[in-house]
Amino acid sequence: MKKPVAMTIAGIDTGNGAGAEADVKTFEVFGIHGVLVVTAITAQSTKGVFGILPTDPEFLRKQIQVLKDDFNISGVKVGMIYTKEQFKVYKEEISDIKVKVVDPVIYAKDGTQLIKDVDEYKELVLKDSTVITPNAVEASILSGVKINSLEDMKSSARKLKEMYNVDYVVVKGGHLQGDYSYDLLYGDDLEYYIGYPRLKEKNTHGTGSVFASSLLSGLVKGYDIKYAFSTAKAIVYNAIRDSLAIGKGIGPIDPFVDVERSAMKYKVIQDMIKFADFVESKAGFYKLIPEVQSNLAHSIDPSYVRGLQDIATYRGRIIRRWDTKVIVNHPPVFGNPTHTARLLLSIISKGVNADSLINIRYDEKHITCLKEYGLDVIEVNREIEPEVREGTSMEWIINYVSENYGKIPNVIYDKGKKGKEAMIRIWSSNIEELIDILDSLVDCNS
Repeated sequence: MKKPVAMTIAGIDTGNGAGAEADVKTFEVFGIHGVLVVTAITAQSTKGVFGILPTDPEFLRKQIQVLKDDFNISGVKVGMIYTKEQFKVYKEEISDIKVKVVDPVIYAKDGTQLIKDVDEYKELVLKDSTVITPNAVEASILSGVKINSLEDMKSSARKLKEMYNVDYVVVKGGHLQGDYSYDLLYGDDLEYYIGYPRLKEKNTHGTGSVFASSLLSGLVKGYDIKYAFSTAKAIVYNAIRDSLAIGKGIGPIDPFVDVERSAMKYKVIQDMIKFADFVESKAGFYKLIPEVQSNLAHSIDPSYVRGLQDIATYRGRIIRRWDTKVIVNHPPVFGNPTHTARLLLSIISKGVNADSLINIRYDEKHITCLKEYGLDVIEVNREIEPEVREGTSMEWIINYVSENYGKIPNVIYDKGKKGKEAMIRIWSSNIEELIDILDSLVDCNS
């Protein structure tokens, strides 16, 4: 198996939020092998930068030469380069690499200056790059154009392109005010804005590194510049949305979050196939299925759940045929607003570590067996449910139980009301446990 190879030239962030480590992690998201050239070691945490130890320029040169001699480098992402002596080494050693994405990290999140000799940096590092990716503050410093609007972003980008002979300029507008955060991709005959709703997450450490390394990764993989840009923007947005609340300061974003979600969803589907095999083969399971039929709701890790899009159910329910045979109507699908999915989402929203839920037929024998199994069981009187808009009954059930009992038990049942079949709902923290509960319940009633 072969992978493309990309190089990052950047500092080491000992807090593992930005810099070379964030770049290599991001390369891996794209299936790219990352190699790193270390320009400095920082003493850094989420609270800030407390020291910088630059790499000797000749040792910097040695790192680049050793890697170029061994690997076919498809592109380089440049972050922190600290001294003018390092700038010269970069210019001399990297000129033959065609794709160069430069993130001009002039200042760290805490205001620490990360480029000492800005004028030399402009000439030796920025000039002749493929893409440069300053934020609005950095773009203002480098271009001399004060940025307060989208039009200012365009003026700055145009000037930067002319000044440094780069193919493309990305000006990131996260530092500007407004309900949306806009980034601009600017090039010859190209002016392309992307806006996302502004997130209020405080943990944004590493956004510049992840964006630039995502953009380079897209180009290395053969994406056109607009698609590479939009992909990088989406990855950073999701990485901020699911950023890591760790440390005592500004926590890092998580570039792996989309990969993690995809892996979790794959596991959910495999779990649901296994669950379907169980219910279709378990003798007597038909006794648990109500008139309205059953359905399983199964989520990714509850701490990652943001809505129904993270919860899967069977498209056509679990049904009992006339001959008592149980059929699961595949496939599992995410985002289907079934009762079970909405109920599970309501439970998760209360902070409960629940990832599986099924509805089964009400029978007093079932209640007795579930109590004997050791589960907490609570009855809800649906007759007192207020008249509410369609689709909010499940939320009401969970709010009622939480407010009146101070907890959400594993079994919630009701005896129905006019137009509503009596029902038992069982949730669990993992699919294996839910299978065991249902297996025992069938045997208990046989």
